[in-house]
Amino acid sequence: MRKDVMFVEIQNKSLNLFSNDWTNSERILWTPSSTTKKALLYVQEIGTLTVKKAHESPRSALDSYLFVMVLEGNGTFTVKNKPYHLHEENIIFLNCNNAYSHCSSSDNPWKIAWIHFNGCTAAALYELFEQRNPSIVISASLEPYKILFEQIKNTLKNEELNCELYASQYLSQLTTMLITASQEEHQRSARESIEKWEKIRLYLEEHFAEKITLEDLSQRFSISKYYMLREFKKQYGVTIMQYLNQCRMNHAKKLLRFTELSVEKIAESCGIPDASYFNRTFRASEGLSAGSFRNQWKN
Repeated sequence: MRKDVMFVEIQNKSLNLFSNDWTNSERILWTPSSTTKKALLYVQEIGTLTVKKAHESPRSALDSYLFVMVLEGNGTFTVKNKPYHLHEENIIFLNCNNAYSHCSSSDNPWKIAWIHFNGCTAAALYELFEQRNPSIVISASLEPYKILFEQIKNTLKNEELNCELYASQYLSQLTTMLITASQEEHQRSARESIEKWEKIRLYLEEHFAEKITLEDLSQRFSISKYYMLREFKKQYGVTIMQYLNQCRMNHAKKLLRFTELSVEKIAESCGIPDASYFNRTFRASEGLSAGSFRNQWKN
């Protein structure tokens, strides 16, 4: 801290409020017991920081691991001379033994929440995090992280019985979420991808009687035509046009069995106004003509 900067400090049990020309912050400084240091993950400092104007805060050779959530605004962390630009809903997790600095943007100052922590397993957990995740920056919903942050802060603030045990438990949950973040993101992307193809599949089932082209589908669902063709077949085992044809043939068979409509009318209701083309398509699909199918299956 610069000697010419005057901090205003108000202490409320373990909670400390700091204010200066640059920032407002709320933090808890924690000194763990010797037993906790030997056996558990433990908090060194936890708090929130609201920036009034941009300034850089450098650190180096700090025996700590740092978890930071960007609650508002944006800014930059620089780790080993590599900049990481963060904005709202970003998380960064770093080993503070490496030199780093952080600086809020001047046009949209940030509010961040952080936890400095350490412990007997912290180094191994961080190594696992680096192995599992392509970046130290994570884009994710902050809600589950906020819940754990508040649980840790309130446990220490109230100095509850066994608070260090509970704080260690919450830190274990936090590091597990961080380590598995990339896997969770992959699973989320996979779910979103499945939902995308399901929308296309359902659209085909509902609109098979209309004229449908690959260009129309590509534009409607904002997907490259060739990517759509490849991924739909990978998902369902048939091409889009084959699936569209299946929908039409299923509808045709239902009408052939349970109505007296002419083949021409059935063809039209399937989105194939040319009866001759319909018959060729039906025979290719079922191995017999529409009339023969009706005779065999009609109740």
